[in-house]
Amino acid sequence: MEENKLPLFQHFASLYENPKWILKLVLAIIVMTLSAGVTVITIDYNEIYKDINMTGEQLEQAKMFGQIGGIIAGIFSSIISVIITFVIFLLISKIMKSDVSGKSIFSATLSYTLITGVIALIVITIQWVTGLSPTDYSITSLNIFDKGNKILEAFNLKTLVGAYVFGIMLFATSRFSKKASIIWTIVYLIVYVGFSLLGASFS
Repeated sequence: MEENKLPLFQHFASLYENPKWILKLVLAIIVMTLSAGVTVITIDYNEIYKDINMTGEQLEQAKMFGQIGGIIAGIFSSIISVIITFVIFLLISKIMKSDVSGKSIFSATLSYTLITGVIALIVITIQWVTGLSPTDYSITSLNIFDKGNKILEAFNLKTLVGAYVFGIMLFATSRFSKKASIIWTIVYLIVYVGFSLLGASFS
């Protein structure tokens, strides 16, 4: 397959010389806010607080604070994630001696965030509409077959999509070789799944 026929290749290639980022930053914040909001809506706070002796009014207040706190925490953690992702992408590019600019990497990071964020928003919206709690299931992972199984949740289609976008970014924006891009994509998958499994083992 020719390079320019790969999905998203042209977009990420254009960021090398034309790294627009302001609109993408605004869109990323909107997507992150919507995702945090929908995620909070899908959480069953009655189930979470069922073992706590609360009156009806106390329960409603706890749910309200939980929802507000969840949205704020979701937005804040997403912004931190963007910053960390940018730093990681930039370091990898510098390690591989790419001549890509920091501005291009930041623009590519926002594109990565938007693509993966929109997918996550679509998934969480589907779960909201169908009544599937995100604390129990992830419809893009293997735990859809086993409620609450965090080990199976580590094997997620969203991880594969994220790895592909990451690899294309390195190949098209940072201008890595095909071999180097594939190797780093494999590293991405190993690290991402590894940390997910590690987190699952302690949950």
